Amino acid sequence: MLNFAILEAPAFWTAVVNGFFVTVALTVLSMALGFLFGGALAAMHEYGGQGLRLFAKVYIFIFRGVPLLILLFLVYFGLPRVAWVRASPLWDLVLSSPFRTAVFVLSINNAAYLAEMMRGGLKMVPRGMLEAAAAVGMTRRRAFFRVHAPIALRSILGSLGNETVAVLKASAITSVITVHDLMGGPTIHGKVYLDPLTPLLVVGVVYVIIVQIIDFTVTRIQQYLAVPNTSRAQNL
Repeated sequence: MLNFAILEAPAFWTAVVNGFFVTVALTVLSMALGFLFGGALAAMHEYGGQGLRLFAKVYIFIFRGVPLLILLFLVYFGLPRVAWVRASPLWDLVLSSPFRTAVFVLSINNAAYLAEMMRGGLKMVPRGMLEAAAAVGMTRRRAFFRVHAPIALRSILGSLGNETVAVLKASAITSVITVHDLMGGPTIHGKVYLDPLTPLLVVGVVYVIIVQIIDFTVTRIQQYLAVPNTSRAQNL
């Protein structure tokens, strides 16, 4: 039953604002760390030796297949039961905090998807551009950072935006390990007011607004980085 009295409680809106910043932090950190690790995985898959390629393939296969909630529970509830993990730096750096654990899990899960995305972007770059870079005297490494990677990144901007939205919405499940994000903070007040629906409606609206901001930002970046007169050249 809806009880709109909760909307008059300052504590509820404080929880919404705090949850907003926690959710944004989860999304930004997870995308940044996932992008770095995913880039490393993509490089291993494409340019590494047999061992590195096998590691990247197995990692991507496993982390794309395991549901995020199961992974979150295994890391948060399972790893602390291992004695040597509790005595390792992993406990202090990650597992001792629900927020850091959530960032870690979202990042390692996200890296598998971003690796495949970046690998696809690298394959989309025409071989002629790489041959042209070599023809003007660029080393393979220089050509990768000056030609191959920038063009690949531009080609997957739309997919990166979609992945950011997916991570944003996936971050809602971190409330099950007591992270006070948009899902975790406001819904606690719903229990106090015996109204679980109103907080969910408010939180849902906030998520929609954030998604629209992400879509708008990605579209503007794509417009800024677009090659001039591309559509005209294609029509000719």
